[in-house]
Amino acid sequence: MKGLSVLKTLITFLFALCVITIFFGVPFILVLAVMPGQIPFDINGKPTTQLGIETISLIIAFVIGISFLTYALYHFRKLLALFEKKKIFHDDVVKNLIRIGYSILIGCIQSSLTLLMLTDLIKGSSMVIFIIYSAFAICLGLFFIVLSDLFASAKKSKEEDKV
Repeated sequence: MKGLSVLKTLITFLFALCVITIFFGVPFILVLAVMPGQIPFDINGKPTTQLGIETISLIIAFVIGISFLTYALYHFRKLLALFEKKKIFHDDVVKNLIRIGYSILIGCIQSSLTLLMLTDLIKGSSMVIFIIYSAFAICLGLFFIVLSDLFASAKKSKEEDKV
C-alpha cells in the first residue's frame, strides 16, 4: 500500500498545480480580453495588443481543456481514497473511473488541438512527439473507460455470487 500513498501524494500535488494554473489562467484571460496592453510580455511572438480574437479563443479553449484534466485528477483522488479504504467494488469506483476516462479524453483532445492551432512551433520531429503524446492521452482515457466496465462487471459478478 506504500505505492498507493505515494501515488495519492503525487496526484494531490499535480491537482494543486492544475488548480493554481486555472486560478491564474482565468483572470489572465479576462485581462487579455479586456485590457491587453496591461500584459507585459508577448504571446506567440506578438504583443498582446496585436492578438486577434482567434488567439484569445484558442487560449480560452486550452484553459477549458486543462479544466477537464483537473476534473479528471479530482476524481482520481477520490478513487484513490476509496482504494485506501479498501472499497474496491463500490459504486463510486465505477462512477469515478468513467468520469476520469471521459474527462481525460475531452481534455486531452481539446488541449492537443488547441496547442496544434496555437503554436507555429510544431514542425518535423516536434510533430511526432505531439502525435505520440496525443495518442497516449487518448489511450489513457479509453483505458479508464474500459476499466470502469471491468469494475462494473466484477461488481455485478460478485453480487451474483452472494445470491
